[in-house]
Amino acid sequence: MSDILCEDTLNELVEQVGGELVATLLVDLAEDAGTRVQRMQDLLRDNEMDELRKEAHTLKSSTGTLGLKVVSEQAALIERKLVTGEGPGVEPVVPELPGLLEEGLQAATSWIADKQ
Repeated sequence: MSDILCEDTLNELVEQVGGELVATLLVDLAEDAGTRVQRMQDLLRDNEMDELRKEAHTLKSSTGTLGLKVVSEQAALIERKLVTGEGPGVEPVVPELPGLLEEGLQAATSWIADKQ
Protein backbone atom coordinates (compact mmCIF):
# COMPACT_ATOMS: atom_id res chain seq x y z
CA MET A 1 0.00 0.00 0.00
CA SER A 2 1.25 3.44 -0.87
CA ASP A 3 2.07 5.67 2.07
CA ILE A 4 0.56 8.68 0.33
CA LEU A 5 -2.76 7.00 -0.49
CA CYS A 6 -5.41 5.17 1.46
CA GLU A 7 -6.10 2.38 -0.99
CA ASP A 8 -8.92 1.03 1.17
CA THR A 9 -10.77 4.32 0.71
CA LEU A 10 -10.18 4.25 -3.03
CA ASN A 11 -11.27 0.60 -3.32
CA GLU A 12 -14.45 1.34 -1.41
CA LEU A 13 -15.17 4.36 -3.57
CA VAL A 14 -14.61 2.38 -6.77
CA GLU A 15 -17.01 -0.30 -5.49
CA GLN A 16 -19.65 2.32 -4.71
CA VAL A 17 -19.48 4.56 -7.78
CA GLY A 18 -17.14 2.92 -10.30
CA GLY A 19 -13.65 3.67 -11.49
CA GLU A 20 -14.69 6.04 -14.24
CA LEU A 21 -16.46 8.38 -11.84
CA VAL A 22 -13.55 8.21 -9.37
CA ALA A 23 -11.20 9.22 -12.20
CA THR A 24 -13.46 12.17 -13.01
CA LEU A 25 -13.62 13.15 -9.34
CA LEU A 26 -9.82 13.13 -9.19
CA VAL A 27 -9.67 15.57 -12.12
CA ASP A 28 -12.16 17.83 -10.34
CA LEU A 29 -10.20 17.52 -7.10
CA ALA A 30 -6.97 18.52 -8.84
CA GLU A 31 -8.53 21.80 -9.91
CA ASP A 32 -10.36 22.55 -6.68
CA ALA A 33 -7.61 21.48 -4.29
CA GLY A 34 -4.93 23.22 -6.33
CA THR A 35 -6.82 26.49 -6.04
CA ARG A 36 -7.49 25.87 -2.35
CA VAL A 37 -3.81 25.13 -1.60
CA GLN A 38 -2.76 28.34 -3.35
CA ARG A 39 -5.35 30.27 -1.36
CA MET A 40 -4.05 28.71 1.85
CA GLN A 41 -0.56 29.97 1.08
CA ASP A 42 -1.94 33.45 0.42
CA LEU A 43 -3.92 33.36 3.68
CA LEU A 44 -0.84 32.31 5.63
CA ARG A 45 1.15 35.14 4.10
CA ASP A 46 -1.63 37.59 4.99
CA ASN A 47 -1.99 36.13 8.51
CA GLU A 48 -5.68 35.29 7.92
CA MET A 49 -5.69 32.32 10.28
CA ASP A 50 -9.45 31.82 10.62
CA GLU A 51 -9.89 31.65 6.86
CA LEU A 52 -6.85 29.39 6.63
CA ARG A 53 -8.46 27.04 9.16
CA LYS A 54 -11.64 26.89 7.07
CA GLU A 55 -9.69 26.12 3.90
CA ALA A 56 -7.70 23.44 5.72
CA HIS A 57 -10.92 21.84 6.94
CA THR A 58 -12.34 21.67 3.42
CA LEU A 59 -9.06 20.36 1.97
CA LYS A 60 -8.90 17.70 4.69
CA SER A 61 -12.37 16.47 3.81
CA SER A 62 -12.12 16.52 0.04
CA THR A 63 -8.72 14.86 -0.16
CA GLY A 64 -9.61 12.32 2.53
CA THR A 65 -12.75 11.32 0.66
CA LEU A 66 -10.65 10.49 -2.41
CA GLY A 67 -7.93 8.66 -0.52
CA LEU A 68 -5.16 11.28 -0.57
CA LYS A 69 -4.09 10.29 2.92
CA VAL A 70 -1.01 12.45 3.44
CA VAL A 71 -2.59 15.65 2.13
CA SER A 72 -5.67 15.05 4.27
CA GLU A 73 -3.51 14.39 7.34
CA GLN A 74 -1.47 17.55 6.80
CA ALA A 75 -4.62 19.63 6.29
CA ALA A 76 -6.00 18.12 9.52
CA LEU A 77 -2.77 19.06 11.31
CA ILE A 78 -3.07 22.65 10.07
CA GLU A 79 -6.70 22.83 11.14
CA ARG A 80 -5.93 21.35 14.58
CA LYS A 81 -3.05 23.75 15.19
CA LEU A 82 -5.22 26.73 14.27
CA VAL A 83 -8.10 25.55 16.46
CA THR A 84 -5.76 25.14 19.44
CA GLY A 85 -4.09 28.51 18.92
CA GLU A 86 -0.81 27.21 17.54
CA GLY A 87 -0.96 29.37 14.40
CA PRO A 88 2.81 29.77 14.02
CA GLY A 89 3.08 25.98 13.99
CA VAL A 90 1.48 25.84 10.54
CA GLU A 91 4.15 27.96 8.86
CA PRO A 92 6.37 25.01 7.87
CA VAL A 93 3.41 22.80 6.89
CA VAL A 94 1.44 25.01 4.47
CA PRO A 95 4.31 25.43 1.96
CA GLU A 96 4.61 21.63 1.68
CA LEU A 97 1.01 21.23 0.48
CA PRO A 98 1.50 21.89 -3.26
CA GLY A 99 4.11 19.14 -3.59
CA LEU A 100 2.13 16.72 -1.44
CA LEU A 101 -1.01 17.41 -3.43
CA GLU A 102 0.75 16.85 -6.74
CA GLU A 103 2.31 13.63 -5.49
CA GLY A 104 -1.00 12.40 -4.10
CA LEU A 105 -2.93 13.20 -7.26
CA GLN A 106 -0.34 11.47 -9.42
CA ALA A 107 -0.42 8.39 -7.20
CA ALA A 108 -4.21 8.29 -7.15
CA THR A 109 -4.47 8.81 -10.91
CA SER A 110 -1.97 6.00 -11.53
CA TRP A 111 -3.79 3.79 -9.06
CA ILE A 112 -7.17 4.31 -10.72
CA ALA A 113 -5.69 3.81 -14.21
CA ASP A 114 -4.38 0.42 -13.10
CA LYS A 115 -7.86 -0.54 -11.87
CA GLN A 116 -9.64 0.22 -15.15
